[in-house]
Amino acid sequence: MKILKIRFENIHSLQGLHEVDFAEGPLDDAGLFAITGPTGSGKSTLLDVITLALYNRIARVEKAVSNSILEDDGGIMTRNMQSCFAEVEYQVKGKSYRSHWSIERNRNNNLKQRKQEIVELPSGEILEEGTKAPDKNTEIIGLSYDQFVKAMVLSQGEFSKLLQAPRNERNRLLEDITGARSYREIGKAVYFRFKGIGKNIELKEANLEGIELLSAEAIKEKKSELKALEDSRPQIEKDYQNASDKIKTRQDLLAKENEWKELEKEKSFLNKDLEIFNEWKAKLELHDRLSKYGENIREFETVTKELDNLNEESKQLQSNKASKEQQQKSYLEVISELLKETVHIGNANKKLEEFRNKINLLQTEEDKKRQEATLYQNQVNKEVRNINQLDYKLSKAENPTQFKAEFDSFKNNIQKSIEASGIKSMQDLNSELGLYRNKFETAGKLLIKKEASINFEIKLKTKKEKLESAEKTLTTDLEKKKFLEREIPILKKEVGDLEKILEHQRKHQSLEIHRQQLKTDEPCPLCGSLDHPYASEEPHFDVHEELLKEKKKSLTTKTEHIVTLSANHKFQSKEIIELQTEIKSINEDKAENNGVLIELSKQLDWNPREDLQTLQRNRNGLSKTIQEMEKSKQEFQAQSIIRDLSESLTLWTTTLDSYISLKKERKALYNGEDFNEIANDFTSKITESITNISLLEKQLRSNKEKVETTASVKIQKEDALKTIVLKEQIESIMALKNAILPEEKANRIRKQGNKLNEQKTRISEKQNSLEKFLKELRAKDNSETSFETLKELFEEAKKQWDTLSVQRGKISQSLDDDQKAKERQKKVLDEISLLKKDLALWKSMNDLIGDATGNKFSNFVQDLTLEQLILFANQRLAEFSDRYILDIPTADEVDKSDTLKIFDKYMGNARRSVRTLSGGETFLVSLAMAFALSDIAAKNVKIESLFIDEGVGTLDPETLDQAITILEKMQNEGDKSVGIISHVSSLKERITTQIKLDKGSLGYSTLEVVQ
Repeated sequence: MKILKIRFENIHSLQGLHEVDFAEGPLDDAGLFAITGPTGSGKSTLLDVITLALYNRIARVEKAVSNSILEDDGGIMTRNMQSCFAEVEYQVKGKSYRSHWSIERNRNNNLKQRKQEIVELPSGEILEEGTKAPDKNTEIIGLSYDQFVKAMVLSQGEFSKLLQAPRNERNRLLEDITGARSYREIGKAVYFRFKGIGKNIELKEANLEGIELLSAEAIKEKKSELKALEDSRPQIEKDYQNASDKIKTRQDLLAKENEWKELEKEKSFLNKDLEIFNEWKAKLELHDRLSKYGENIREFETVTKELDNLNEESKQLQSNKASKEQQQKSYLEVISELLKETVHIGNANKKLEEFRNKINLLQTEEDKKRQEATLYQNQVNKEVRNINQLDYKLSKAENPTQFKAEFDSFKNNIQKSIEASGIKSMQDLNSELGLYRNKFETAGKLLIKKEASINFEIKLKTKKEKLESAEKTLTTDLEKKKFLEREIPILKKEVGDLEKILEHQRKHQSLEIHRQQLKTDEPCPLCGSLDHPYASEEPHFDVHEELLKEKKKSLTTKTEHIVTLSANHKFQSKEIIELQTEIKSINEDKAENNGVLIELSKQLDWNPREDLQTLQRNRNGLSKTIQEMEKSKQEFQAQSIIRDLSESLTLWTTTLDSYISLKKERKALYNGEDFNEIANDFTSKITESITNISLLEKQLRSNKEKVETTASVKIQKEDALKTIVLKEQIESIMALKNAILPEEKANRIRKQGNKLNEQKTRISEKQNSLEKFLKELRAKDNSETSFETLKELFEEAKKQWDTLSVQRGKISQSLDDDQKAKERQKKVLDEISLLKKDLALWKSMNDLIGDATGNKFSNFVQDLTLEQLILFANQRLAEFSDRYILDIPTADEVDKSDTLKIFDKYMGNARRSVRTLSGGETFLVSLAMAFALSDIAAKNVKIESLFIDEGVGTLDPETLDQAITILEKMQNEGDKSVGIISHVSSLKERITTQIKLDKGSLGYSTLEVVQ
């Protein structure tokens, strides 16, 4: 899987649109590049763009990115932006794809649903859209998000800690790196499940001890007692029922006697209420007799009220008429004062109209002159603006007198300046100005060529220095190569000789058993000698094995150095040819540039050998002359405008004087703002007052007729009522009115009478019923026995019955409890049996993988993972260096130190702790482990893009050089694209191709690819 290109907009601190192409241009040519920038500039943003576009995930959030995460955390989208997107193009098994992720805000500033899609390139076919896009990417790439991050983003710092940590801490780190934390949780779960079942069994066994059962004898005894109680039960129950019936009869009799007494009280209260009601009953009877005259009373009251209202209305109309007449009089007085002549109601409107026409005629002439004056003033100010556009400062014309004084002074100054310049006409000025402008333009071209000439000199110097350095390096490397080629045969011979010596020594050492069998004064079975000098002492041999290793190592190193020098020779030769070609090209461009420079100098009559500053000063002199001529041109232009302005100023002054004269004449007649409005107002008021007074007079006549008619009707109604009073023998009309009650009140009295009658009937019926009950109860009751005696007999019978019931209940409950206890005991025993079977299973599991911390199972799994990781790491480490081999500590070593071990082949295969490694050595080993995890995570997926996060930039120069060489070798052999993320600026000197990020003052960062 290879990353080809990323495009994104407004992600984190990188505002705006950005694109990084890994498959074309500098990054593709280099293969190995650095991602540099200060902390917080956005280096890791590039990785976030990739994972966001592919999986909708970023490293700093533990779950898929959602709208709530975007809003709450405030990350991913650059602040104050309305939208953002991330897009990555990648290649898998020869096919190319583009994965897109984007989101934006709506008009209410709320986030819309994110958009995701996967497109096959170059066909443009959409393979997946929406929330299923991350799953489709997983299917195409063959890596989940976690696998992708581990396979393509190598964090060397994590493995540095992993190398030197003790076993438990190492396994925890390995869990974090591989993400395999579930095994620890499984181990803990097994342990706590095993302990939980054991505690559950203990609890149930304790509960079992608390279950008490009755003996067979106790059960037999309780059943015998229960039978005896059942035999005595009928007689006790009968005695209890008789006593209960007798006391209930007495209680019911007493209750009914109390009810009779209460009923007698209620009957007494009812009689009092009936006496009080008799008075209202008489009033109701009178009302029922006279209520038929109610309509006569209402008609009389209505006509009386109507007559009173008409009289009141007549008074109000008289008052309104007087008010309107007074108001009309005041209007005529004001109009007479305004027109300066006496007017009356008959000619007021006519006089107002005549005066209005006179004022309007004067106003029209006045407005005409005012508009003409404004027009001429605007023309003057237009010319003033034209003059000021020529960089002069002439004040705006507000008052003709004040403006004329300033204008005359300005006009005289312009005339004097033109005369002083000595230029006769605009045509002469334009001709001379054109010549100077051509010179100024030519001077600009000359300065460009002069700067180019200087740059060519600098480039030539730089390229020549590089060429000289490259030729010197090439010569030195050739000498080194010749020297090494002479040394290698000698070393090969020395290695061969040492190998023969070592072989001879080993043969001697193999005869150890035979030497021990030699005896004094007995011949040697091989040579027959009686002298055995090595039978009693070990033969002494020079130790050549370590020397042989050193020679072999030296031979390998020098052989590899020759290969490296040969590769460098090829590269340097190519670089020298390229530099020579570039120098030739620069010289040609320089000659062409200098030819143009000399030609331009001749046109200006300047010396081309002058320095750049002198030539710039000469051009500045031309600029100053042009500015002075431009100023003279402005004066000629201003003179033309002044003539038009003088004419407009004269017309403005004349028209303004006419306007002032007409305004005086109008104000002498009327010194107000708008007479039309006043005239219209008074005309309306006069007309309205005439209409109102006429209407009021008509209303007064109509009202008088109504009063007379209504008074006649009132007399008729009053006479009819007097006749009724005599007929019914009532004192007066008022007495008749008071005798007729309101119908609501009459109804209330009727209801009260009905209620009292109903109550009387109810009491009578209740008395009859009580008499019957009392007769029956007295017949059943034994009056000779007192109530206290009945209570004592009842309490005794109830006590015997309750005692019997309690004893029966206790015995029955005891027998039931014993049966339930037996059932509960059986259930607990069955549960304990099942739990013990379960306990045996979980004990086996706990013995194998369980403990309280989860270390046992986690350590077992992580030890297997570590073995696999070290296997892959040693394969990678062999590519970096043949010196070290990683290994896991043995059982004996764990007691002393359980950190990882390493074989040092350069030190006789010495085995030691990784803690003894130097910083540079630790980096190489941890880098190998990082690559190993990438190999494991990727499995069968070919990884062609890698990012190494931090670690490299912190190395010393020698180790850094070694690390970069290793990465370059790996990149060249595997055709991988390798990016190193670091904030350390020293990487610039070693890795020149960079994705450079800079942090701006506003919090936003910039991105560029530099080489």
